[in-house]
Amino acid sequence: MRKCMKCEEQACVIIRVNDAFCRSCFLQHCTHKFRSSFGKSKVIRDGEKVLLAFSGGNGSSAMLHLVQQGLSKEAQKKLRFKPGLIFIDEGSVLGLSTEQRRKDHRYVLEIMRETGYPYHVTCLEKVMGLGQTSESPLVGTSTTSTSTELTYDNVESDLQKLSISNTAGERLKDMLESAKSMTAKEDLIRRLRCDLLAAVARETGFSKVMLGDSSTRLSVQLLADIAQGRGAQTHLEMGFADDRYGDIIFVRPLR
Repeated sequence: MRKCMKCEEQACVIIRVNDAFCRSCFLQHCTHKFRSSFGKSKVIRDGEKVLLAFSGGNGSSAMLHLVQQGLSKEAQKKLRFKPGLIFIDEGSVLGLSTEQRRKDHRYVLEIMRETGYPYHVTCLEKVMGLGQTSESPLVGTSTTSTSTELTYDNVESDLQKLSISNTAGERLKDMLESAKSMTAKEDLIRRLRCDLLAAVARETGFSKVMLGDSSTRLSVQLLADIAQGRGAQTHLEMGFADDRYGDIIFVRPLR
């Protein structure tokens, strides 16, 4: 069995040919890489508001955990930005039942409220209203308080706040159904999600959006982009910072 390259204990992870780590050293390595990415890029300034795209999945959960560690009192080199959270409900697009959407909401809201960070909830259908004159806010739930008890009525209220016209929902479904392949459909959802994230960031006063994209996910995306003839955009799709939205910059610290 391979031994850890740092402490000589039995290794449990091999990230490269000669880089074997035990569990403890691997976590320290990941934490160091995550924090150093901000120092090297110098994209995020002290005190800047950063919106964390949180879905409850592995990537965004790992990102949230690393941010919490970096902002804790015990951290040696603390992160200096002000985080907020955003959850985009894609249940209706994915064909999920109301019960499943309620279950997903409850799970995600419990995590977000426990962090103590301001958080926001919206749905993907809201992207169909971008660029149109409307008094309806993009976020259905927006709060800076963690004192509200999470009950069935709270979650049901959150779902009702996310409700939009059937016309917008049908337009989005028709758009997705027009995609000729699953790859094209996934790419369209990803781009609509980024459009909505940028719009919510503007509406709520954030200047940066942090994504939980890992190197594995980005590798798959790279191959799909090249297959679709978008190789010229690789440096923006794969890089740490993506400034194509102008005033809103997307960052990928887990890449």
